[in-house]
Amino acid sequence: MNGYETEILADDKVPTIEIIREFDAAPEQVFRAHIDPELYRRWVGPRSLTTRILKWDGHTGGAWAFANDRDGEEIASFFGSFHEVRDNERIVWTFTYEGQPDSVALETLTFENREGGGTLLRVLSVVSDFATRDGMLSSGMDIGVKEGYDKLDEMLAGPGQQHARDAAAFTALVQSASPEDWSKPSPVSGWAAIDVVKHLIEWSRGFLAGGAGIEFQTLDIEADPVAAWTQHVAEIQAILDDPAGRILKNPHTGEMPVDQAIAVFYTADIWMHSWDLAKALGREPDLGSERCSAALEAMRPMEHMLRDSGQYGPAVPVGNDASPQDKLMAFIGRDPAWQPGR
Repeated sequence: MNGYETEILADDKVPTIEIIREFDAAPEQVFRAHIDPELYRRWVGPRSLTTRILKWDGHTGGAWAFANDRDGEEIASFFGSFHEVRDNERIVWTFTYEGQPDSVALETLTFENREGGGTLLRVLSVVSDFATRDGMLSSGMDIGVKEGYDKLDEMLAGPGQQHARDAAAFTALVQSASPEDWSKPSPVSGWAAIDVVKHLIEWSRGFLAGGAGIEFQTLDIEADPVAAWTQHVAEIQAILDDPAGRILKNPHTGEMPVDQAIAVFYTADIWMHSWDLAKALGREPDLGSERCSAALEAMRPMEHMLRDSGQYGPAVPVGNDASPQDKLMAFIGRDPAWQPGR
């Protein structure tokens, strides 16, 4: 994440709220993240909530509605209409909280080219009176806005940035392991801790060699898992930093730019397998509730295909009150309560 602050300004003369935020992504990318319902759902609101799109006609004169859920329970819903949608430049919409249907905000969003690249986003929200405006400010709106834009930053980050973050977290686990740790069992049946590292190195290198013709030297993982993983991460990161227009071709996935293929099929695998390695090392992993919820929601429609492919075992039963991380692990066939020696 780039570390930009979100400014929230309240005018003392008129009942408005102005929000200002910078992004390194281009205006068309930031605009699309606001007008594409699937993208909007992924980032809007605080990290503790997930969003369901109920209606979305993203054009001038269209209407929209969404609901916020926590652990599967709806806690708030919102609706409005698109007054004007000007591609990559401007959105004007109304915004209403269903619990206060008489309080309607008119919001204007502008997406400006920032000098040197990137986007300056300005949001001006106008309401009917100061009491409504001040109530919005005191409701915790600032937390949702700031966390939402932080999530948008993460989503807009290129494949290289996401890999760098996820690989760094996995690398910290690898570097923390003692030589004796590598033979310890993992939550994956039949795998020791070292097999988690082997899996990530071997399948990804084979995938890129076979699909994109990228040659790799063989790494001696057994002799030095830390050195092998460190070299592997550096080589994958180098491909992401300079994909050089290479295309990966695979009979099951079709054709796509090699950096996108790494992001879609490999980077998420590092993230999920960090749970396995952490557990094998006796640590309690934290994959992030919001990201776990989003991943599970994306996987559910493909459940039969995923299980038929052999990627995941049978789902493990968990209670409705289980955490998003436990629900995700149970879905892919892991026992969330697994501990070494059990």
